[in-house]
Amino acid sequence: MRTAIVTLLLALPVAAFAQEAGPVVILEEHTSVAPWTGEFTFTVPGFSIEHQVRLSLEARIDNARLSGSNPWLRIAVNGTWLAEDALLNKLNDFATVGGTDLTWVKGSRFRILYSPDFEAALDPENPYSVPEGDPYRFVLDVTPYVHPGENTLELQHLKVLEDPSTMVIRNVQVEVGRAIAPPEPEIAPAPTGPLTTFVAREPEPIDMTVRLDPGGAIVLEAGGRSFEVATRMGLPAGEWLQTPPAGAGVAIERGGSASAQWPAGVWRVERTVTVHDDHVAVADTLTNTADTLRGLIIEHFAPIAPQPAAVRLAGRPVTTSASRAYNPAHPSVYLRWPDCGLALLAEDDVLRVQATAFRQPERFGLSDDRLALAGGDAVTLEWSLYPTPGGDYWDFVNAVRRNWDVNFTIPGPFVFGAGIYAGWEPEEYAQWMRSRNIKIVCGGIAKYADGLYAHGTGILFAPEFIANERDWISKMREAAPETLPLCYFHSFCCTEPDGEEKYADSRLLNAQGEHVGYPYRYRLPLYVPTRENSYGQSLWGFVDTILDTIGAAGIYWDEMSHSVLWYAEDMAWDGVSAVIDPDTHEVIRTFTSVPLITQPLKLDIIEHVRERGCFLMANGQATTRTMTRQQIVRFVETNTFSAVVNTHLGCPLGLGNHHGDDTPGESAGNARGILQQSALYYGHYYVREPAQWNFYEPMFPFTPVELREGMVIGEERIATAVSGRFGFPDGAEAEVYVVGGDGLRVLAPDVTEVVEDGWRLYEIRMPGDQFAILVRK
Repeated sequence: MRTAIVTLLLALPVAAFAQEAGPVVILEEHTSVAPWTGEFTFTVPGFSIEHQVRLSLEARIDNARLSGSNPWLRIAVNGTWLAEDALLNKLNDFATVGGTDLTWVKGSRFRILYSPDFEAALDPENPYSVPEGDPYRFVLDVTPYVHPGENTLELQHLKVLEDPSTMVIRNVQVEVGRAIAPPEPEIAPAPTGPLTTFVAREPEPIDMTVRLDPGGAIVLEAGGRSFEVATRMGLPAGEWLQTPPAGAGVAIERGGSASAQWPAGVWRVERTVTVHDDHVAVADTLTNTADTLRGLIIEHFAPIAPQPAAVRLAGRPVTTSASRAYNPAHPSVYLRWPDCGLALLAEDDVLRVQATAFRQPERFGLSDDRLALAGGDAVTLEWSLYPTPGGDYWDFVNAVRRNWDVNFTIPGPFVFGAGIYAGWEPEEYAQWMRSRNIKIVCGGIAKYADGLYAHGTGILFAPEFIANERDWISKMREAAPETLPLCYFHSFCCTEPDGEEKYADSRLLNAQGEHVGYPYRYRLPLYVPTRENSYGQSLWGFVDTILDTIGAAGIYWDEMSHSVLWYAEDMAWDGVSAVIDPDTHEVIRTFTSVPLITQPLKLDIIEHVRERGCFLMANGQATTRTMTRQQIVRFVETNTFSAVVNTHLGCPLGLGNHHGDDTPGESAGNARGILQQSALYYGHYYVREPAQWNFYEPMFPFTPVELREGMVIGEERIATAVSGRFGFPDGAEAEVYVVGGDGLRVLAPDVTEVVEDGWRLYEIRMPGDQFAILVRK
């Protein structure tokens, strides 16, 4: 049920302060439980043109420890909701100590920290801290929205999640004074010195020596450095069995393989090591020789000596001496020294969804603490070693991208279809798309007549929505056949009436046995659809509605890998996953990997969609090798640009929802932030009037060849947020588009065409608020 908003009306004494008088307190402190609305009145005296009226407050979400943030708060003055342009005391963009970049204000929502007090976020050692960002306080320019005399203030504590939050607001006050300007972001000037040259190059075999010891240890020598990679396995009673130190071992030539076997309690290990041009592949077949279910903790690691220059876990830089990261989209650990780097990478489906990357003071590697097999069963876990002489993370990334075959063509541009409505004439839909240079558009989430979401098979109970979708999609396909109008699809979320009883066998349950819902202000139940269970079988009704009844050109699949939980309790076992006691190494209970158990049904749907000649794209990167091989166009959302790291080993696309997408400048800021993380931009919304020129139009189609810091190099295009000298391998001519901070094409960019030794290069110098697109002629 929807919780009623509690309204608090506070009538303040008339505060008659003179111009440039001290602040007048509106509210000293208040604690609220979401959802809550507080309404207040305050009086502003006469003020002149040189004065500024400022509202300030401090807020936090009460929590036992500093742990994150959400857009919990809205603030209105005289009915106008305040936004980013009112912020005076800090830049809207900020980053935590741990490197997560976020915004304080998005639309009319203010980001508030989870914190036990008003000081925890000032700790420079806490990864969630923002010690330089005045993290709890907002000072807002409300001059345009107030008038002399009585004014109103409205504070809304939003119910962002199903479980209500507690917000503490204090020191809400208004003052009049001389105008102060908000801080301006520093824009780096264009470089003046020599520039680095970037041209995609053919990979060369890495000079490396590899040996496999009979006991299982692997010795890899490359880039003047030697690495001994060991494996240890958890035995009962908390014991460990580690591969013995390597001796002379068996040398493995390029293209060759060697094998070793050893027992580990009830487990039998058969290891095969194969040397390729750019990596070493390891396949471990693990057999449970016991008659009953057994669990196994397994670690592959190398010592750290000397200390590295840089460490990346799951693609993200880390600076602490002990850290762990779980990310099946980027299941890796990479350490760099000046002369060489080394990555350990999970490869197969099971290890990708189970492995955790770790760095400890003396070692680094991959750990799997979730593996369990029934008696007599076996599984082959595959992982790789990637040396990078010279110590370049991007050499590792590009080698994996080639081997995983993820450099496929990305179509575009794309946006969600806010601003498109049923009832237009066919040519109006064509004009809407063509004037904005959009090729792919996705409709909205289904809704019932009362405005609530009709997620999942709930769409079958929303006939008005279906009729509207069919209307605009059929007309668009008729008038603009070059476009791809898609329907929204979410396989885990379902709000079908009585669905929680109807699909009881398919519910996503947590460790407490609770049926989990999507974090939203009202209940959105989640399920785990499989080929065999009731919701998985009913899900085909959703698919058929999109393709047959509505007639969409394809599907946009939201949260394709999983939603909220990676593992589900009390459902059909996936045959490989368990919770294992870290001290005794005994199985506590089995549970089920959501990406693994749902994969067969997903493959059926993918095949069905493609057999129909329809397009498929998704939100979230692939988390198994099987899904990676499907080559689905996928983006990641960018509430933080650091999330783009998840695309480095997949489809390099980011959705432009980091901040507003309401002006060409805001869209360009999103595109530049995504490109700085080495991915391309898909638009979020385009509800404004068409621009004279849309910067993303020359960006697609794009076939990646290499990713480098701040750029994506493709076969037919190059997109870069950094200055440099760029060219195509055959020296082809290019049209260069430089995009300014306002989202418009720079009319006189600092671009020079040079020819050296028969090679054509484009020397591009840009300040920090620009980026460039080179289109091969």
